Amino acid sequence: MKIAIIEDEINAFEHLSRLLQQIDTDIVVDKHCESIKTSVIYLSAQPQIDLIFMDIQLADGLSFDIFDHISLDIPVIFVTAYDTYAIDAFKVHSVDYLLKPIRKEDLQKAIEKFHSFFQGVKSQNISELLESLQLGGLNNKKRCLVKRGNHYEYIDINTIAFVHSQDSITFLYTMDGQRWMYGKTVEQLIQNLSSQMFFQISRRTIVHIQSIKEVHPYMNQRMVVKLHKGLGRDFQLLVSRGRATAFKKWLDK
Repeated sequence: MKIAIIEDEINAFEHLSRLLQQIDTDIVVDKHCESIKTSVIYLSAQPQIDLIFMDIQLADGLSFDIFDHISLDIPVIFVTAYDTYAIDAFKVHSVDYLLKPIRKEDLQKAIEKFHSFFQGVKSQNISELLESLQLGGLNNKKRCLVKRGNHYEYIDINTIAFVHSQDSITFLYTMDGQRWMYGKTVEQLIQNLSSQMFFQISRRTIVHIQSIKEVHPYMNQRMVVKLHKGLGRDFQLLVSRGRATAFKKWLDK
């Protein structure tokens, strides 16, 4: 089995490599990347690897940024010293999420989980399987609680045209043109929304299928979402490059 390890701490890389060899001597490290930049260059060449181990906090940013540059159909096991990124990790083709320092027994279970899902799966079906892992089943959130003045109101989920985060504040934009401040992050909200009706087009934006009028190509393999009249007229909603392929598939369901 050929793998890549994206890790900027040499001690952590060597520790993980040793554990992997102890678990399975057939595991071969095809590449060790230490930054987002080198990872994007390497993965853009579509290497023939089976699995990626990816640290989250790299020297030049969070490894989630890699997915904004490339469309990746290779399973990922995240390794990190922090547990605050678990929701983000399972949104980007993650098979498992391991906390540092990595224990051999936890790594063994993660490898077994990978084999149970992907062993014998044809390459053309990997994207569909990764998508099913990412969606995590049916989500049934019905309402969002928002504050208006000195009291609270709720908004029906189906009235939300799109969600956008600005300056670390999440705003809900409804079909009637109103804007509401919401107390949860975009990442937290998307976990509970119907994958049939909502799609997260970037790290800061979610759109509702019924609010979309047109989609146009944009520079750097991205896309622009045009909403129906009266919705988001002050916004240019961009689909990140790493999500463009999945977005087109979602539109064609």
